[in-house]
Amino acid sequence: MSEQLHINKKAGVLTSASGENAYPSPEKSNKIRLIRDFAQLFRLPVAIVAALAGCATIHALNSAATLQQYLLTATILVCTHSAACAINDYWDVDKDRIDHPERPLPSGRLSPDQVWWAALILFIGAAIAAIPLGISCLLLVVVSSILLWNYSHILLQSGIFANFIVATITAAIIFLGSLVVDRPLAMLYPICFLFFYTLAKEIIWDFHDTVGDRTQGIVTIPNSWGKETAFWIAWGLIAMLIVSIPIALLVLPMAHPLLFLVFATVMMLIVSIVLAHYQQQDSVSAYEGFVFWERIGMLLGIVGLLGTPPAL
Repeated sequence: MSEQLHINKKAGVLTSASGENAYPSPEKSNKIRLIRDFAQLFRLPVAIVAALAGCATIHALNSAATLQQYLLTATILVCTHSAACAINDYWDVDKDRIDHPERPLPSGRLSPDQVWWAALILFIGAAIAAIPLGISCLLLVVVSSILLWNYSHILLQSGIFANFIVATITAAIIFLGSLVVDRPLAMLYPICFLFFYTLAKEIIWDFHDTVGDRTQGIVTIPNSWGKETAFWIAWGLIAMLIVSIPIALLVLPMAHPLLFLVFATVMMLIVSIVLAHYQQQDSVSAYEGFVFWERIGMLLGIVGLLGTPPAL
């Protein structure tokens, strides 16, 4: 039987039968809120998906990889992506007050100093984790970290070029996993696939930030060439990826082609459906739906990754 609660009439406090306060203390509540704010700042679902993609790459290329390789790779990717989100919010706080006022920094729930130091510590942590994996992994992490730290400044120069940088760094997730097991060229098709997929996704995400980008003078495809053109470009990239699936099956010596075919096809089907809905509705709820289902599609794509490399 669960412990019954009663009211301490003198103090007016709800307590348990053991006399303990049934509600968390203000200090504990503040800590919980702080943890939630940092989790939102770091976009933890995105960081976790990145870590899963890196670990899936390692497993696909070498199922005998050590636990240390998995843990270090996951640490690098979680730290790097969380730090990138934090420093991006730090530099873009004025724009986010327009496009994303609910985020911890523009809403005032976190201070700029807290966000800046969190980003720095995480980038340093990613670099430290890369050291045992070798000089190639360390160099990749350091270069990616420098680009991500300065992403918002690059964005001010050209939002279109910034889209290419994000696509490149995202594709580097698979390249990192390939480097960890010393098979850097074994996943060229998935690397290219993820690059163009991310590029299409970045163009779509720019729709939601059009107003804030214009106030900052940021040049993106939607606010320069119009939403209709941007949608056509995004659809063109998605169509190219869909067509590439059967071609890859015919040309590449995949270890598990059926696994790749099923999950890659379902992934692209999901993305196509939610993109069509977003294009028709063009609302906040449609955008949020696109983000949610796109992440589900990415998880399926990670499973499809397991079938792409050639057998050892």
